[in-house]
Amino acid sequence: MSRRNALLAGLVSTTAVGGLTASASVAHAAPGATGDGWISVLDHGAVGDGTTDDTAAIQAALTAAAGTGESVYFPAGRVFVVSDELVVSGRTHFVVSGYGATLKLKGAQPAVNGGKAVLRVTGCHRFKILGLEVWDSDRSQQYNGIRIASSRGGVVDGVTVRDVRFNGIAVFDDVPGQSDDIAITNCTTEGTRFGISSNGKDVRITNNHVAMDWPSTDEAQLKGGVWSEPSDYYDGIGIWAGADRNVVSGNTITECGQAGIFTEACTNLVVADNTVTGCQLRGIELDGSNGGKVPNGTAVGVSITGNVVTDCKGQINVVSARDVTVVGNRTANTNPSQAASCIAINLNTTKTVVVGNHAWQAHATFPAIFVTGASTNVTLAWNAVEAAVPYQAPADTVIIRRSGPGQIRTEGKLIAVGGIGVGNSAPATTPGSVVRKIEVFSSTGASLGWVPVYNTIT
Repeated sequence: MSRRNALLAGLVSTTAVGGLTASASVAHAAPGATGDGWISVLDHGAVGDGTTDDTAAIQAALTAAAGTGESVYFPAGRVFVVSDELVVSGRTHFVVSGYGATLKLKGAQPAVNGGKAVLRVTGCHRFKILGLEVWDSDRSQQYNGIRIASSRGGVVDGVTVRDVRFNGIAVFDDVPGQSDDIAITNCTTEGTRFGISSNGKDVRITNNHVAMDWPSTDEAQLKGGVWSEPSDYYDGIGIWAGADRNVVSGNTITECGQAGIFTEACTNLVVADNTVTGCQLRGIELDGSNGGKVPNGTAVGVSITGNVVTDCKGQINVVSARDVTVVGNRTANTNPSQAASCIAINLNTTKTVVVGNHAWQAHATFPAIFVTGASTNVTLAWNAVEAAVPYQAPADTVIIRRSGPGQIRTEGKLIAVGGIGVGNSAPATTPGSVVRKIEVFSSTGASLGWVPVYNTIT
């Protein structure tokens, strides 16, 4: 099963289990004792000794908090074993806080393709999940760490998710965009199948650390260091089909099984100031065709800016997209034996500008910046390219670049509607022999004829 089908097959149910229905305002930081709007999971029988199954006790605390309008906290320094999904449903204005506490998934009930999460929040409004660590200790089932569905106005901050076999943190619904105004910030996912995923609206994924360290995994050793399906390691951050107004910014993403950042047919996306290294596929891949499943699919209105992407198998790749800006990124392929581009504008992409990027290519024959013939209306300008083959692009592509000290070069026609001024003119009356000619065009690009070039003029 492909990574796209795996994700879509698994994240399809937003039905609550043990639904919770009350609402109230709460404080925003967990106290050291119960009261003042807080319930401790210890008050409902949870032990947190790393051995006792606390699933029922924690769910009882979540249910009780819904009934009283209180928030829930997990005391620091404790490890709470859970074996099934914990659910908060239908609540407004609450916090789940667990700084220094761990939810340990052990002996988990069956879950395939992310059908369950260690903690699921569904149908909620104005909530925070703070500080918890979620750890799958035996990796026997395919759980998400934290799953948010059909919810609005949420914050996930300072959470760590390790070793779950599906999404570390997911904002995902049957119908894209049902979850709105969600912030995932200052979180860490390590060793997960997908790091952080979204098909919501106004989702901000900022200042997180996503690490798969795939080359060091047992899977990589078994496969001889060559990634292939099936796999437990795919994309670091995924923005899936139907997502709108998402921001992926300031994250560090390392050694993913596939792309560091993978996006499908989304709209109005910003990918900015991320650092992506050592991924087994692209560093940043924008694919409006949804991995080829939707040939006419298109990503629209995407800005990829200020990222540092190095030593992936292709650094930035754009497929089936329009109205795209790729600006101010630093990309590098430092492996001379790896035929991988720095920036590629690929199939069925149009209205795209690639400006002010730095591309360093160690491979002797592979282009640093590549534009396929199936892409149109592409402009490449003022990029600093260090490569034996700087560009490969069709004639339709506009390329403006520095060609030497004090020199500018453009491929194709240069139309100067207001005229061209020359700073080194001098008086002359007698032309020599014509040795070349220069074609002159109108402002619409139509040929007006030729201007002679003389070998001397005195």
